[in-house]
Amino acid sequence: MRLNRNEIKALLLITSSEMPFRPLDIISSLGLRRGSVSRIITHLRDKGLVDREDSRIVLAKAPPAESFKRLYYAHRASPFQLLLADRRIELLSRLDPSTKSAKELHEETGIPLKTVYYYLHDFARLGVVVPTKSGKLSIYSFNYIYWNALKDFVSALQEYDKARLVPRDALLIKIYEDSVLFKGLRAQDATPTSFSAYEGYGIELGLRDNYYTLPKRELSIEDVFIHSLDSAEGRSQKLFCILFYLKNKNKLRSVQHPMVKDIRAVLRGEKVKGYPSMEDVEDRTEMYGIEL
Repeated sequence: MRLNRNEIKALLLITSSEMPFRPLDIISSLGLRRGSVSRIITHLRDKGLVDREDSRIVLAKAPPAESFKRLYYAHRASPFQLLLADRRIELLSRLDPSTKSAKELHEETGIPLKTVYYYLHDFARLGVVVPTKSGKLSIYSFNYIYWNALKDFVSALQEYDKARLVPRDALLIKIYEDSVLFKGLRAQDATPTSFSAYEGYGIELGLRDNYYTLPKRELSIEDVFIHSLDSAEGRSQKLFCILFYLKNKNKLRSVQHPMVKDIRAVLRGEKVKGYPSMEDVEDRTEMYGIEL
């Protein structure tokens, strides 16, 4: 997730203008060639920041553009290149109220350590991060009090970028930090997960919907279980989750999810609203050869 300096300049021109910009206006204002401006517009459009209306370029009606507009009007005098250019957005996405060292941020992002220090120096000068000392080590936390609009913009960009992974004929279920979960009637070029992956663990369901995650990757049994918990709608699908948990309990003990507490309550014989009863569970365990 990156914006280069010319893309930021073009975005600022479009945001600050009272009249819609044409590509020729951007060419004239930035002194760039037509091909370069065309690539800038395409990239900004892909990020949900601008759109075309006939021959004009306007801010898109999408969360990233709305978030940027709020950021711009809250901090219009700020040096946006020092806030957003190159890999700064990636670094901003990893900053939060908890403190982190430059080395930790380097390890999380893969940004060269020298570059991380360079970005953090600018962020500290602008008040984006609050540096403190832990012994001889400098640690940094994000300044939500003054720069909440900046964090909102980074989050909106990330969510929009991930949501674009989902095919048009599929339904988005959840956006995670580095992936998306979705379902659809058609087979997709994606990694099967949730209930669609249960067959590989001995529970064949034969559901109408197919459940997937992107980007494609190898999933752990914990990943599959968490995806099914996040996908579960109604008592029947929650029953499937309980069966999967029972069959693989020893491998799922470390999973932390709000629904696990309810599943354990059901297995203790308690009545939990919206969940199947223990009797329902017992009926299905016989079908799948699962021991209680």
